[in-house]
Parts: sequence; C-alpha cells; structure tokens
Amino acid sequence: MKSQTKRIGYIAIYYFIAVAFRYYILKVRPNFFTNADVFIQILLEGIGPLLGGLLMIKVFKRKNDLSLFPIGFWTSIILVAIPILLFTLVGIINTGTPYYSLGPKIVGGAIIYGLFEEYGWRAYLQTELKDLKKIYKYLIISVLWYAWHLEFGFTLNHLMSYGFILAGTIGIGKVADVSKSLILVALFHAFFNLFYISKELEGVTNFQTIGILSISILSIIGVMVWNGRKKRLALENQL
Repeated sequence: MKSQTKRIGYIAIYYFIAVAFRYYILKVRPNFFTNADVFIQILLEGIGPLLGGLLMIKVFKRKNDLSLFPIGFWTSIILVAIPILLFTLVGIINTGTPYYSLGPKIVGGAIIYGLFEEYGWRAYLQTELKDLKKIYKYLIISVLWYAWHLEFGFTLNHLMSYGFILAGTIGIGKVADVSKSLILVALFHAFFNLFYISKELEGVTNFQTIGILSISILSIIGVMVWNGRKKRLALENQL
C-alpha cells in the first residue's frame, strides 16, 4: 500500500511538471517563447514531459524500460533517416528545388519533439504503470496525455481527438513494450504528428505523405520482426 501511494505521488509530480510547463508555454506565452524561431517554439511545447521524465528517472531513480539504441546504433540511425530522406527527395522532385530544406527541418523536428514527449509518456510513465493490466495502463496514459494538451470539451472534434490519442497510446505503447526503443516510439509519435501536419510539407502531397509514412512504418515493423526472430533463435540455441 505504501509503495502504491509513493508511485501515485511520483506520477502526480511528473504530471504537474508536464502540465505546468505546457501551460506556461502556451497560455502565459513568455517573451523567450514568442520571440523564438517556430522550430524552437514547437520543441518547447513538448518540453514538460521531457523535464518531468528526467526528474523522475534521473533524480528520483524511477525505472525506465526504454533506451536509445537497443536495436543497434546504425539500425536506429537508418530508420530515422528513411522518412527524412524520402520527404526531402519527394520535395526536390516535386518542386525542382535542389536545396530543399523545409522537409528535413519539419520531419527532423517532429522526431526530436517525439523524443521529448516520449521520454515522459513512455520511458517514465508507461514503465511506472507496467504492472497494471495493459487496458488500464493505456487508458490512464491516454486520459492524462489528452488532458495535457489543454484542449477540453465534449464536441465531436474533442471526442475524435481523444480517440486519436487513445489509438496512439495503444499503438506507441505496444511498440515500446516490444522494442524497448526510445527512438522507435519517437518515430511513431512523429508519424502521427506528420499525418496531421502534412500540409506544412511544401511540395509533398497527402498521398505521398501516406506512402512515405507507410514505407517508414513497414521498415520499423520489419526490423522488429527480424530482431524478435534473432532473439528466439538465440534462446533456442541456448537450450
């Protein structure tokens, strides 16, 4: 009972930090935020979960089941490079601009932003709740994650937003459970966001965005299946 109370306390501290920074950035809008480059502004919007996760994991020594390169350094780098290169290549082909830079900036920024958020939601919070049944774990995270966005209401759009976040919580959560890779969950987080902001990718159509994201996701699934197969073979050889 005591350990459960402590765990709730840790979650409350984490969530307070995540929400407080989100509120400060988006509602108070300090000068350093409003005067910053758009790229920096987007990253600052996701700084709360990162700071809360760092406090819990590094200061309070709470467990973290995820790491950056459990599937290998170069494998992770290649999977990160695939969507960046594909969006850039398609943008160059469509616009005829040889120094096409908006694509890699948006896609790279989405991946870094995903790392910020996922260090809190998956690396810390999902690990903290890992002894719960999966349905309860995902529901708790989805509700907290939805409320963290500070967009409340009961309209159809709000319900659809929660449904999207619930789907993301389950999908990204399963990737975290299987891969233990912070890079991979950040990529899937980025894919969800890129699907939303595809109109910002100059020179890339919605159809092309779906195609690129599909290729990227299939590449990740292929790596996860291959790694799973290697682990099973290694266990069989030990028997």
